[in-house]
Formats: sequence, structure tokens, C-alpha cells
Amino acid sequence: MKIIRFLLGGILIFCIVFTLVFASNKIGEGHSFGSAEEYKGILTLWQVDSFEGGSGSRKQFLLKVARDFEKQNAGVLVMVVEHTAESVKTALDEGQSPDMISFGNGTEVSGFLELSLGVKFSGGMIGEKECAVPWCRGGYVLIANPSITTKELLLQDNFDSVLISQAEYTQPVLSLICEGIKVNNLTVKKPMDAYVDFVGGKIRYFLGTQRDVVRLERRGVEVYARPLIEYNDLYQYVTITSKDQTKKTYSGKFLEYLTSKKVQQSLNQISMLSLNYGVEYQNQHLIQMQKVQNKNTISAFTYAQVLKQTQLDCLKAMSGDDNLKIKIKNMLI
Repeated sequence: MKIIRFLLGGILIFCIVFTLVFASNKIGEGHSFGSAEEYKGILTLWQVDSFEGGSGSRKQFLLKVARDFEKQNAGVLVMVVEHTAESVKTALDEGQSPDMISFGNGTEVSGFLELSLGVKFSGGMIGEKECAVPWCRGGYVLIANPSITTKELLLQDNFDSVLISQAEYTQPVLSLICEGIKVNNLTVKKPMDAYVDFVGGKIRYFLGTQRDVVRLERRGVEVYARPLIEYNDLYQYVTITSKDQTKKTYSGKFLEYLTSKKVQQSLNQISMLSLNYGVEYQNQHLIQMQKVQNKNTISAFTYAQVLKQTQLDCLKAMSGDDNLKIKIKNMLI
């Protein structure tokens, strides 16, 4: 027994000495455990849905783009956090600061930086400074029920009645005003309520968005559609709010990738449109909407309270208040 113990003890001592002298030099060879130099940080992107998308989730789309971006930029991670317009305001007031914010009209952002992407879209400009750029867009479309009207009548500029789909901060009635369309009787409803009423079959004309085009296609409902070209506020902007220099740099690179041709042409995954690139669709109505280059919009940084008042002013303007029409059109850029 003593001999066995002696042999086991000798083997144990040998293993310890061997490990200390030789094996320690080999530990980690051929492996990367992520040194401090390789780690560049986590970029936080807040995502706000302030108007209906096309299909799927804009947050999930951003997450997919983020994963691809991470593969191209070792040591950089992108975290996408869902917010509402109200929660963004609360968080910013409390001193929280993300690196980027993806938002639409009605979201009051602050602390944003000047960008250098060269897009210079009017809605995201403050003076001569590029402060936000659209990474996707929707659009307004006048839809007709073919069972009770004709395609030719849809092209007119005078309607007896139109059902309007309006989200909390969107300005669909303003799109009619800019188009020069007159309507005797407007009925404004929340998006889903308006859609349900239209598919009931008794509504002749319906002002909706790309979301309604997708819903109708999925339901197998044939319609006539007329994309409106003069005005649009259905833009999903993105801006940089980071306070860290390294994160500012990589946030800029992320925006470049998000607005690149490769990513923009994949917006058909969520049935959204691109500002600068063609997106391929089978749906003829979405094809026509993608071709539209809207002439006017409203600033991405317009206060929510102003947007609410504008909705009311637009209804009065459609009723014949020409002074309000002038006031509203002065807001356009």
C-alpha cells in the first residue's frame, strides 16, 4: 500500500510540475477570448412605432440588420429596445441616453447629433444640418371598392365621402389637401376600425396606407388604388444621440449600413418602401407606391401637440377654411 501511495504521489507531483512549466505556455493558443482591445461596446437603439408598418415587425427587422452588422464589426453589439413616444420622452427626461433612436412623427427626441450621411432629406433637416434620415417609409393611398365604383372615378378630385384611416399623429387629411382633393363628408377612424369598415363592403372610398394594401391582399380583396404623391409623413427616421465618441463612430457606421442599397432592397421583408432604392414586390399597388417620390412632408421634430392641432386644423380646412389651408401649407417642407 505504501508503494502504491508513493507512486500515485509521484505521478501527481509530475503532473503539477509539467503543467506549470510547459502547459501554461500553451493555454489559449489558437483561441480568442475577447480581449479588452477587441471589445468596442454595446450600441443601444430605441425603436418607436408611431404609425402602422406594412407587415411583420420593424424591431425584428432592425435586430436582423444588427446581427449582420455585428458580423462585419467585431467587438460591436447592437441592442434594440422597443419604446413608445411617451416612454421615450419619459426616459430622456430622466437622463437616459441611447446611442440611436428610430422614430416617426410624434416622438419628441432630444440630444441628437448632426449626421454626415449625405442623405439630407428635408424632414430630417434642421436648417442646413442633417439630423435624422428615413430608413424606411410608408405612403398614403386612396382605395376604391370595385363592386360599387369605377377606376376612372377614383382619379377624380371631388368626392362625396371618404373614410379616413388616421393614427395618433399622422396627417392623412393633409395628404388630401396637398393633392387638391375635395371631399364633402369625411369620416376619420383609427386604422383598424377604418379597415374593418371598408372590408364590410359598403364604403366606396377609403384613404389608407401600405398597411391596408397588405391587409387587403392577404384577405384576397381586389381593389383599385391611387397612391397620393404630394404629401407624406409616414417616414421611419433614425438619429444618433450617443455621448461616447467610439459609440458615435460605430452608430454612424450602423446608419450607413441600415440605409445601404443591400438593406434597403430587403425592406420587402416587412412590406415597407425605401426612400432612395427600388424594392421589388409582386403586389401591383406596392409597386406603384414604391415609385412615388412625395413632394412635401413635415419636420420629424414637430412637437406632438402641434401634430394633434394640425389634425383638427386639416378637418376645418377641408370644410372650406382657406386661411387654415394657408397656415397648414406653411408648415410643409
